[in-house]
Amino acid sequence: MTATVAKCCRTCPATCRPSSAADDQLTAAARLIRRLHDETAGSSLAHGAEIVCHNDLSPCNFVFVENLPQAIIDFDDAAPGSRAADLGYAAWLWLDIGDDDVAIAPDEQARRLKVFAEAYGWRDMDGLIAAMIARQHTLIARAGACGRTETAAWARHCLAWTEAHLLKPATRRES
Repeated sequence: MTATVAKCCRTCPATCRPSSAADDQLTAAARLIRRLHDETAGSSLAHGAEIVCHNDLSPCNFVFVENLPQAIIDFDDAAPGSRAADLGYAAWLWLDIGDDDVAIAPDEQARRLKVFAEAYGWRDMDGLIAAMIARQHTLIARAGACGRTETAAWARHCLAWTEAHLLKPATRRES
């Protein structure tokens, strides 16, 4: 851990982040994620994959200074992977996609997702939504396999919301 991150961890409040990230927070987070991905692209750590994925880019794994994310922490799940997979998971959790406790309207979520994607430099919105859905399926399976039924149910709910509100009508899956 660098001295800067160590100092931030000692001085930053213990809260994860304010509820429902604002545009400036989404932008700062997406830019940090892009820097992480760019730094690991083509490195020996990626072992031939596109990048090294953090694999848990939720707001709780960011250090906030003056309410903006400044650093990423907790690399326990880091592994070779793709930008889309890591960014899809991050977008889901940073935007609280499908979380009833936040309840952001679909049009506003689509706008916020565009802000996040553009700050990262991502242009394929359909691909990002597909990656988000894939990560939701993954969490459902993993949580179910270890008996974390509440987590699996939450992820299923988020998946249903994502499919109902963010997928284009032609790509929606029939239940």
